[in-house]
Amino acid sequence: MLGSLALPPLAAISSARSLGGHLSPSAEIKITVYCLVAAAVLAGFVSLQGRIATWLAQESGEQASFLDSLPSAFLPLAIPAVAGLSLFLELAVIRWQASVFEFFAFYKNFSLLACFAGLGIGYAMSRNREGVPLCLAIPLLAWQFALLIFLRRGMPHGQSYSLEMIPFREQLNMGLPQIKSVQFVAIYLLLIAVFILTVLAFLPIGQLCGRLMERTKQLKAYGLNLLGSVTGVSFMVFISYFWTPPLVWFGIRFLVLIFFVVRSQKSLLFAVTAAVLALLILAWPVNPLWHSVYSPYQLLEIAYGESGLLRIHAAGHYYQ
Repeated sequence: MLGSLALPPLAAISSARSLGGHLSPSAEIKITVYCLVAAAVLAGFVSLQGRIATWLAQESGEQASFLDSLPSAFLPLAIPAVAGLSLFLELAVIRWQASVFEFFAFYKNFSLLACFAGLGIGYAMSRNREGVPLCLAIPLLAWQFALLIFLRRGMPHGQSYSLEMIPFREQLNMGLPQIKSVQFVAIYLLLIAVFILTVLAFLPIGQLCGRLMERTKQLKAYGLNLLGSVTGVSFMVFISYFWTPPLVWFGIRFLVLIFFVVRSQKSLLFAVTAAVLALLILAWPVNPLWHSVYSPYQLLEIAYGESGLLRIHAAGHYYQ
C-alpha cells in the first residue's frame, strides 16, 4: 500500500527530471496535497491494523471451515473448476498488464513469475487455517487495476514518462527509452508494487485449490488439477478467439471466485461489491477518443491524429 501511494508523486517528479524540465507551481501544489492525503490514508490504515488483522484471521478460519464442509461428491467438479480458474486468471492478468505498460508486454515472464509465486505460496499454505481470505482476491485485483490505469492514463501528459522506460541496459530496447540516473527508482517501485499485488491476489486462489486437493487422494487430486489447468487455458484461448475485452475475462473469473467464498452475508456482499467496482474500473473510458480492440494476441488502439491520419498503438506502444 505504501508503494502504491508513493508511486504517483514519485513518477511525476522523476518524469520531469527525465524530460529535462521542472514541475510547474500548480503541479507542485497538487503533489503536496496528494502527499498529505496519502499520508492520512496510510496513517488510518496503520491505526486500524489490529482490527484488520483480527478480521483477516477470522475470515480465513471461516473460509477453511466452509471448504472443509463441502460434500466429498462435489470435489471432482470443484478441483478442476478452481484449477481452471487459476490458469484462466493467470493468462488474463498477463494479457491485461501487457496492455497497460509496454514493459509487461515485452517481458511477460515478469507477470508469469508473479502469478506462479502467488499460486505456489497459496498451495504451500493450504493446510493452514490462516492466510489471505478468498474474498480479498478481487479487491486486490481492483486495487491493481485502478493503480496501473491511473498511472498510465490518469496522470497529466508527461508525468508518467519515467514509468514507460526500460529499467536496465539491453542491446535492443524495442523503441522504449532507457532509464538514467536516479529515475530508475520510480520504475523499480512500480515493478515491486505490481509483483507483490499480483502475488497477494493469487495466494488465496492457490490456498483454495490446495485445500480442496488435500481432501482427496494425491494422484487423483493432481489428475483433476491437471485436467482443470488444461481446461482453463483452452477456455482462455476460446474466448480470446472472439476478440473479447478484459471486462469479459475477469467477469467470468469473479463469478467462479464468488461461488467459493464463504456463505456469510458480510463476505458475499464484500466480494460482490469488490467485483462490481473492479469491473467498473476496467470499463471506465479513460480515453474515449481511442478505440480499443483486443485481438486474440494483444491490445490494438486506434484513433485519428491531429494530421487526420489513422494512428495505431499495439500493446500501448506506437505501431504505425
